[in-house]
Amino acid sequence: MDNGEVVIDVANLTKTYQLYEKPGDRVKEIFSLTHKKYARNYNALSDVSFQVHRGETLGIIGKNGAGKSTLLKMLTGVTTPTSGEIRIEGAVSALLELGTGFNPEYNGYENIYLNGSMRGFSRAEMAVKVSEIEAFADIGDYIAQPIKTYSSGMLARLAFAVMVCFKPEILIVDEALSVGDVFFQQKCNTYMKEQMQGVTKLLVTHDMNSIANMADRVILLDRGRIIQEGKPLEVIQNYLKIMHTEVFAQEHENVENQETDAKECSKERVEQTKAYDSSGSAWIVVEKSGVGGAGDALITGCMLTVNGKTADVVKPGDTVEMYARIQSKKNIENIIIGYIFKDKYGNSIVGENTLGSDISLEGMEKGKEYIYKISILWPEVKEGDYFVTLGVGEGTDQMVHTIQCWAHNIIHVEALALVPMHGIVNNRIRSVERFCTVTG
Repeated sequence: MDNGEVVIDVANLTKTYQLYEKPGDRVKEIFSLTHKKYARNYNALSDVSFQVHRGETLGIIGKNGAGKSTLLKMLTGVTTPTSGEIRIEGAVSALLELGTGFNPEYNGYENIYLNGSMRGFSRAEMAVKVSEIEAFADIGDYIAQPIKTYSSGMLARLAFAVMVCFKPEILIVDEALSVGDVFFQQKCNTYMKEQMQGVTKLLVTHDMNSIANMADRVILLDRGRIIQEGKPLEVIQNYLKIMHTEVFAQEHENVENQETDAKECSKERVEQTKAYDSSGSAWIVVEKSGVGGAGDALITGCMLTVNGKTADVVKPGDTVEMYARIQSKKNIENIIIGYIFKDKYGNSIVGENTLGSDISLEGMEKGKEYIYKISILWPEVKEGDYFVTLGVGEGTDQMVHTIQCWAHNIIHVEALALVPMHGIVNNRIRSVERFCTVTG
């Protein structure tokens, strides 16, 4: 990546739409003798500015309605900005919506030639590309059928194959690939990462693992504004915290409780907690900025021990104990305590909770604080850095329950591997036997 050459320069970009409560209000406004305004302005984007350098992969994340698709449509010229400037150096290839640029009456071959001619390729040049596109899309005999007969997954395969096989200078991909099967998604991600290293890429997806693995930098959009820009894991962590807080937030006292909780994590609290640590080490204070959730039970401190001693290096078979100090702000009967270990790319490696492990916990009382200890045996995982996320939930259903608090990536450990690893997790072969002999 050449940080000296800017190929996308967005400055003070704003997009404003006029929204009407009723379809007829637009006509009333046109013919109003008093010039009455029936519309209200809605800013899909507000004063957005950023730069992308040649060869850089920029991830753009945010909840639905944050302005991601609006931004990409302006970058590709589908929509014009209300104000602000966009400067792009290089040819842009974009996959925003399935079927864009395709004629539904044409078959796959005809649409390949159509897209090639739109990009300035001669028919002779296209003849060389067709076999490459056909092999990448891998939709079999359907490539000779009208694309109006394609499933969404088949259309995604052909659209992506056409886009990448023309070797664009700038590649923009929205959520369109999410309709494809998981194997094709993996194929696309691998191709973009390994075969398109010199291509400038903008990726919009809700798959945080893809963003963590592929992006050099991430922008977080919220309500049309950039609220954070930086390293992938840091931005993803903040996004997940925001999402958990909004999804599980409760109306009563939620904001006030979280505001006061940060103040309560004082030096006095740490000194009181030391009594629970047999090694004599102070616990890690969990600040408000590191948690998300409904907030009626809050993780205010944590600690990790290995084989009964404070440590940050683990190996297969070690007993890992995770301590969580939890403050309850209401009576909670059905407590769920859980953990997730993630690698440095944000991929979840191992995780479980008490509900999934058939462990019942006694309820918590309002106004009291508790310390819980989770014990596990460290599995055989690839050598490297891992980060612990601790969580507190409420409910009786593994799939549907309230997340009261997630404390993201609050503890770091370094894992050692005792044997060579061919993947992230080592699942040893139990036995091998010759089942039968097949001849002739």
